[in-house]
Amino acid sequence: MQGNSPFETKALEPFGVEVVRDLSVPMSEGEGEALRDLFYREKLLLFRNQSITEDQHAALLAHIGPVLGSRGEYREISSDGNLGAGPLCWHSDLSFTPEPFKGLSLYALEVNPGQSATRFASATRAVTLLPNALRARVAEMDAVALISPVQSHRQLAYTLPPFFPQQTRPAILPHPETGEPVLYVSQMQTARIGGLPQEEGENLLEELFSTLYAPENVYEHRWHDGDLVIWDNIALQHSRPDLTTHTPRRLRRIALAAKSFFDLCPQFDLNDPRVAAWARGDIHALDEIAEEAG
Repeated sequence: MQGNSPFETKALEPFGVEVVRDLSVPMSEGEGEALRDLFYREKLLLFRNQSITEDQHAALLAHIGPVLGSRGEYREISSDGNLGAGPLCWHSDLSFTPEPFKGLSLYALEVNPGQSATRFASATRAVTLLPNALRARVAEMDAVALISPVQSHRQLAYTLPPFFPQQTRPAILPHPETGEPVLYVSQMQTARIGGLPQEEGENLLEELFSTLYAPENVYEHRWHDGDLVIWDNIALQHSRPDLTTHTPRRLRRIALAAKSFFDLCPQFDLNDPRVAAWARGDIHALDEIAEEAG
């Protein structure tokens, strides 16, 4: 126990904490409140050597906020199954929708010890690391997030027809729970910034990414069976390397959210020719669709 907290914690670098607690034992109401406070203060919580069921996992997260049900979601991901083994570049889940996930969690069901990793970058720390002039400039700009069919590296259309999920927010926005400034741009999902021409906007984004994804602003977690990581999906972004040689790698995934992707984007139907063109990366077809829509 540290201070008034009921938990024993160990600092991770450069952010987050490891929490020493047997999660198979339900938390009291007071512990649950302390867990929520710890989550929003530290942004990333790591619990090691756990043995918890899916129901216990969900009940733990419910102390922090609404837990997304399994309907339409992957509750288990694996390198040879759901969500595959390819690399994922930096992103924050559902940033292109009106209600991004508040938090995410992964629990290691079966992994080769220390072989595979998930990386996390702090968008709150990044704001404090930006040069003052750059921070002041970006604070006056909006950023446009788009859904992208390419997740392994940065390859976004500059614009998409209004039909496609997309969202405009301040490039530096206040965290909805804590009020802290968050650098809300990402490698996978931010298509443009401000009203800048494409090349100028890309140069500015690359400058921001160099701070956001700098090694001193990244925590890399190497998985062992029984690890549970819970993180703030607004304050942090995550990515992963290529996992094609990393088997087994089975993780349980549960989100802190009130609405799923399909709740937020009911128009998104893979049978729609517009969506099909997007999914296969047919930029020419998308341009034609945009012309017809405009």
